[in-house]
Amino acid sequence: MLRSYTLTCLLLLTTVSYATRYYVHASANGNGTGLSWTNAYVDLQEALSVVIPGDEVWVAAGQYKPTAGTSRTIAFNMRNGVSLFGGFAGNEASLDQRNIAMNPTVLNGDIGEIGTSSDNSHTVVTVDQLTSATSLDGFRIMNGYSASGNSYHGAGLRVTNTLGGAFVLRNCTLVNNYSGTYGGAIYMASANLTIDHCEFINNQAGTGGDGGAIYNGNNNGGYSPLEIRNSVFKSNSARRGACIFGGLDFATLLIDRCIFTNNTSEYSIIEMDGFTTASIRNSYIIGNTVNGSSSNVFRIQTSSANEVMTMSNCTFAQNFNLYVSPGSEAIRIYGTHHRITNSIVYGNTAYAGRQVSTGMGISNSIVQGGHTSGTDIIDQDPLFVMPSPGTNTNFDASLFDYTLLYSSPGINVGNNALVDPLSVLDLTGNDRIQGGVVDLGCYESNLFLHLPGTGSGNEQLFFDAQQQELRTLKATTNVQVEILDLSGRMIIRFGMTGNAARIDLPAGAYLAKATGYSVLRFVIEH
Repeated sequence: MLRSYTLTCLLLLTTVSYATRYYVHASANGNGTGLSWTNAYVDLQEALSVVIPGDEVWVAAGQYKPTAGTSRTIAFNMRNGVSLFGGFAGNEASLDQRNIAMNPTVLNGDIGEIGTSSDNSHTVVTVDQLTSATSLDGFRIMNGYSASGNSYHGAGLRVTNTLGGAFVLRNCTLVNNYSGTYGGAIYMASANLTIDHCEFINNQAGTGGDGGAIYNGNNNGGYSPLEIRNSVFKSNSARRGACIFGGLDFATLLIDRCIFTNNTSEYSIIEMDGFTTASIRNSYIIGNTVNGSSSNVFRIQTSSANEVMTMSNCTFAQNFNLYVSPGSEAIRIYGTHHRITNSIVYGNTAYAGRQVSTGMGISNSIVQGGHTSGTDIIDQDPLFVMPSPGTNTNFDASLFDYTLLYSSPGINVGNNALVDPLSVLDLTGNDRIQGGVVDLGCYESNLFLHLPGTGSGNEQLFFDAQQQELRTLKATTNVQVEILDLSGRMIIRFGMTGNAARIDLPAGAYLAKATGYSVLRFVIEH
């Protein structure tokens, strides 16, 4: 009995483990146990050498390099089931206390002569052979460099063989990473990867390279699912796929509420060969350039009926092919089963009068030049609030405003049935459907306000657009009327006597409110 009891205790000791939180702070001067901010490790590699699955590592602001030496093959190797969190000042007790923007935690591949890229780390962070959930959250990954011809794909981050687990990259910025072959910022292969609230800035695959930001490669271990949410791709470049290049098929691909702007490529900005399903929604692709006769900004290669791509509630505008005589459309999609819905395609370089290749299905969208096989196509100016005035050049669309004017033909004309029930927010986080009908493009116009103190609403106000008059059904005696803009700011106030009052205001959308009357939204057009 004693032997049996002892064996049971030993088994319990070997199977029960408790997660440990380790701390890293480049300026710590304690005893170096890593178990508190005061006694934190000063080197991230020290923490990674002792962690086990279930642990986590908190890293304070500072510069952390894969090695203090000059070996370019050394990287920060993520450990299975261990999550790393950056963005701390070094005194926090909970994750929600950190301020990532104010406390930049940098994983920097510039290990040699400062400012000379040719001696930088080939890859800054590697992730391999995951069997459980692992995350990297709150870091800047920068200055990875791998010249053309070597096997170190993915200068910023290489994620391979994670289908048995899942890797999440969250609240991270990948900047100034270079691969001469595949994946300036990220190379993924047989990887289950989720990217959330990240930025990809100034990453590059060299003149012979593909996937300036992301490259999906070798799938010998299985096809990769990729999900990208709430992320920005800006100023990336590559021969093909400045932002995303699917060299091999994805298992599934989801892009939701993302921005692609100011990226450049010879052949394509986003290009994919195949997938089981792919969806891009509530996103914009604006201000990008390509430069080649057969180049496309957005290119889908697969024509298999079993591989379906949908683009919904996206704005695809002012993307240019700089080649002297382009021979292909800005959007080139093979196959008639792919779909573009509730979207705006406007102001892009056209080929034979088309901005989108023929054959594919487009519905309930603004398409400049129309689409012969489309349904419910609007060929009109979408009336962006403040688009870029430039032509034939790449630009940063975040410096302009691609929301819709109140008089836009894209407001409240979409098809609600084509809105994914799991996609309930627009690009800025507003409710996706307002006013009863979905808008076209990545932004949803907030045309209705809930204003308190407007009475029971037993009576109605009306607007006569032809006479430019506000009217009531019966005569009134000095009823106080307020006219507001859609932000709730009062424009004018007046007393209304009788049943009509002329409204002399600039073109736009307004609200009228008066005690005892329902709030009226009306539009003035000149």
